Amino acid sequence: MDHSPAQVRPYRAEDLDALYEVCLLTADNGGDGTAQYADPRLPGLVHAAPYGLFAPDLAFVVEDAAGVGGYIVGARDSRAFEARLELEWWPPLRARYPGPPPELPAERRTGDQRQAFRIHHPWLVSDAVYARFPSHLHINLVPRLQSGGWGRALISTELDALRQQGSPGVHLFVHPENTRARGFYAHLGFTEFPDDGGPAPFVMELDRD
Repeated sequence: MDHSPAQVRPYRAEDLDALYEVCLLTADNGGDGTAQYADPRLPGLVHAAPYGLFAPDLAFVVEDAAGVGGYIVGARDSRAFEARLELEWWPPLRARYPGPPPELPAERRTGDQRQAFRIHHPWLVSDAVYARFPSHLHINLVPRLQSGGWGRALISTELDALRQQGSPGVHLFVHPENTRARGFYAHLGFTEFPDDGGPAPFVMELDRD
């Protein structure tokens, strides 16, 4: 049996399927979301795959003997990334995945409908957040790699890469009910940023000295 330790490494094009898989296996507030989706690729289409395709220089994975079990992805300039998705990524997905009926309450949407809504109404960074924290990131780890320091390692790798690209600050969004993740980011030094444009993101200024 291969007992080689896990390692963080740069993303490679052949890791794209792993992004989809890890995203699905963490789609229920960090837990396995497989049962929630008729289309298992939907979470990855919204939250992971476009970063591997359009910002691979800011994508890293953690891999052990069982394969890729976690990733961190991000964008140096959130506005530029949003514009590229609007031009190249969302249009064909909107044609493929209709949005949920407008009269359907959000709490009654299926998992597929929730992701389809995000395809038609993606999160957009507010002016206040973008002015100070223009970069953003997403991170996910499957259970076997949680609580082993790999989340911290991925975050550290991503922040170093963003510093090298000259970013002054980074933000990320965490579901209000994901208390474990919220505690994790607070422990790493992220703080909540009051934002009239939507849910309060976690933010961090980046020292580039």
